[in-house]
Amino acid sequence: MSATIRVDRLSLDVPAFLQRERESTGWAGMFFGAAFDPPRRRLLRLLDDLSFEINEGDRVAILGRNGAGKSTLLRVLNRVYQPSHGTMVIEGSCQALLNMSLGFNGEATVRENIYLRGIAMGLKSSFLRHQIGPILEFSGLHEKANHRLRTLSSGQKMRLGFAISTSVQHDIILMDEWVGAGDADFMAKAKERMQSRVGGSKIVVLASHSVGLLRDICNKGLVLERGKLVYAGDITSSLKAYHDLLAQLRSDNAVLVETAASGGAQVYGAVEDISTSGSDGTYLIKGWFVDTEGTVPGGVVLEVDGHRYVAGSIERTRRRNSNPSMRGIFKSSTTASIRPPAARCRSAKTSASCASPAEIAR
Repeated sequence: MSATIRVDRLSLDVPAFLQRERESTGWAGMFFGAAFDPPRRRLLRLLDDLSFEINEGDRVAILGRNGAGKSTLLRVLNRVYQPSHGTMVIEGSCQALLNMSLGFNGEATVRENIYLRGIAMGLKSSFLRHQIGPILEFSGLHEKANHRLRTLSSGQKMRLGFAISTSVQHDIILMDEWVGAGDADFMAKAKERMQSRVGGSKIVVLASHSVGLLRDICNKGLVLERGKLVYAGDITSSLKAYHDLLAQLRSDNAVLVETAASGGAQVYGAVEDISTSGSDGTYLIKGWFVDTEGTVPGGVVLEVDGHRYVAGSIERTRRRNSNPSMRGIFKSSTTASIRPPAARCRSAKTSASCASPAEIAR
């Protein structure tokens, strides 16, 4: 069975109760105001006219600031919220790793909570009966199987929720940040299982602020701002659109939401480290960069007090990706060596940028 997600002009309105803003004159005035001026109900639009399609094989990153609507969109896709307007069609089994403690009861035993959580996920009790042993073994809670859930530590509860939530392979996985649970020993098993589940899924939708994680996992991206879809495209151009959005926000303190237009290839990336080598004033710059067409630029430039200096040598290192589903996705590091005049390095503001051979010639 194929998997797909189609969203057409979807909007979500939720009610909120807002108190009229007034100047406080003391405790008595505050209490009288609360008694005689109750909050008024108002509809707030959290998602506004979203349209997109996700097909089998897509790993989609949802990008946006806090409050942009990323988690709300994931909950709509998981049918936690029903759209106020528009249509949504989802084909294939879907699992959302959003709240892994959903369905838990502190007064029930660990074994009973496996049933409660599994039923909340839509699994049948006949299936869960055969999963109790593997879940307890994976979470390391065999000795706690008949203990009440409230007697477990927060880490043990997280391990149990993770083991139940990832016990089944689904066609579609919805994630709000990459899932990590438990202590160091458990983290290795959790990471391996997450990579297996993501690799075996037909569609992955991931909301995260980790640019490196999104580059490694995703091949497409959606950029949200104030509940609106401002850009949709491949992951490289989507990350660029997101960075441009943040830059505009920092410079103007306001963002005009509009449809992004496609243009020529542009270079962007991230500097992970800038350090000096020895006493000769050489700068070592480590990071990654790529253009919007997926090719690697031909040079690196260091800017010191408005003067640009071209890298004397560049070393590229391909990063190993152990996840089979991520093969073919660009992952590499670049280390550049640049030596500007020592006089310009004292108390100077420095920044690194990427450039094509034509730009370097200028």
